[in-house]
Amino acid sequence: MSTSNWTCPPAHTFIPATPGDRRSPCPALNALANHGYLPRNGQNIGLWHLIRAVQEVYNLSFIFAALLALAGVLLCGHAFHLDLDALAIHNKIEHDASLVHANALGQQRAPTEVDPKLLESFLSYADPRRGMSLYDLAQVRISREAQLARPLDFIHSQIGAGEAALCWLLLKQDSGRILSSTLLQWYGEERLPDNWARPRHIIGLLNARTKAVEVANIMSSLKKSTCRGPPTSSNFNVSFLGLRTTLKCDS
Repeated sequence: MSTSNWTCPPAHTFIPATPGDRRSPCPALNALANHGYLPRNGQNIGLWHLIRAVQEVYNLSFIFAALLALAGVLLCGHAFHLDLDALAIHNKIEHDASLVHANALGQQRAPTEVDPKLLESFLSYADPRRGMSLYDLAQVRISREAQLARPLDFIHSQIGAGEAALCWLLLKQDSGRILSSTLLQWYGEERLPDNWARPRHIIGLLNARTKAVEVANIMSSLKKSTCRGPPTSSNFNVSFLGLRTTLKCDS
């Protein structure tokens, strides 16, 4: 397990969101609000406050934390402040094929509540004893994107790969896998998982980008191997760990 001297202090106990609190489609930010590192109501979060919270809890470099925070504030915020639910505005940063959130389906904003069926499907990709690898996360992304009526655009497909990569960097054990219990608490309960500690090494922009490219390459390789050969139809079914999906292959 990644270890460090950091532990969640008593002042930042987990309190789930209450009615009226604002939350986003991002489990990392929702966990920060549920533990009080961000305002628990999820409203009017200043840019500097957001940067410092992400740095303190997740051990991101200042440049990487500032880039993520600035993107959120500039695209979805107001006067260098941000309400978490504004991050759900469809096709700004938020996108279809989320790991545990339903698609916007024509609405201006995507749901911010965790979808139980998507959560269950997501967790099914993890080995019950060993957990989930980066390769497994790439498989989930393929499955989610294969269910779309139209593919994600390039920017949002890259965001999706980046989200999977950052999840792995933040939650993985030294084995390179994430325990199912950790995924359930972070994605399902939107809390900092029990017995979790922030990464011992600072996560920088280059590190995150390298892993995002690795996720994208795994996805590309899997798609090519699945679609190799002359298909009888442009669409056909594939199965990943019992979950059947439809892949669209170019003839």
